[in-house]
Amino acid sequence: MKLLIIGDLHGNKPKIHFKDFDAIIAPGDFCSDASRKYIFRNLIKQRDNPDYKLEWWDEIGREKAKEMLEKSLKDGRKILEFLNSFDVPVFLVPGNWDQTGFKEYKWKRIKDNNWPRLIKGLDNLRDVHFRKRTLDGIDFIGYGVVSGPEIPQYKKDKDRLTRDELKKQKADYETKKKRLSKLFQKSKNPIIFMPHNIPFKTRLDMITNKDSPKYGYHYGSVIAREIVEKYQPLLCIGGHMHEHFGRQNIGKTVCINAGFGSKVNTLIDLDREKGKIRSIKFYPKPYG
Repeated sequence: MKLLIIGDLHGNKPKIHFKDFDAIIAPGDFCSDASRKYIFRNLIKQRDNPDYKLEWWDEIGREKAKEMLEKSLKDGRKILEFLNSFDVPVFLVPGNWDQTGFKEYKWKRIKDNNWPRLIKGLDNLRDVHFRKRTLDGIDFIGYGVVSGPEIPQYKKDKDRLTRDELKKQKADYETKKKRLSKLFQKSKNPIIFMPHNIPFKTRLDMITNKDSPKYGYHYGSVIAREIVEKYQPLLCIGGHMHEHFGRQNIGKTVCINAGFGSKVNTLIDLDREKGKIRSIKFYPKPYG
């Protein structure tokens, strides 16, 4: 079995450099990101002033924000239609840019989950977000959306939360981990784990983008790290961290950061019968 992995696209149509593959793995962030600079600017304001309450869409105006969000969805849909056109299974999870809804905010446009709208009617897509799907004796388990540690790992992040907020985050973390653990426990096959974000505290999750409000931090998923350490899937394939493209092992698990942009591809050749990796090819060379 040959698997083509594409990276975070953010509205850019991928260029496919490998011709022979049986399935595509896409760990999220299909929609474009014109709002990114406004979000970063707003996060920095909130970080530096805990009393600052305006969100990015209120800073630029909700009409302008709504136009950006609708264009973002259209760009993401075009990419998913392109991936669907290859007529092979496409295993995917939503990324944090794919407008899955944020219930903690009051504005309905932000609260709404648009992921079903993005993938509707595309028959080759296999959404594995908190699901297990099987292809030729290989199980695919996904964990989408996640963009950072599910519970604070740094004092600055912890200090921003009230006791109730921290308690709520910990409860949500436990719920998500239990849901994933049940899927892993039910599996009898080699597993490919697909979190949107890569495991916490590896060389693949350090933020080196100086424009990011989290510059200098490891900001991978704590749940992904704990799941990998406990269950040791064959592969863990994520993205989210744009500065890195490559691999690192956690125990017996090969973890891959799928990279960022339209040019990055990874091809994995699996021996299905033995449940082993024959080869991994990166295009271009790994970086970060």
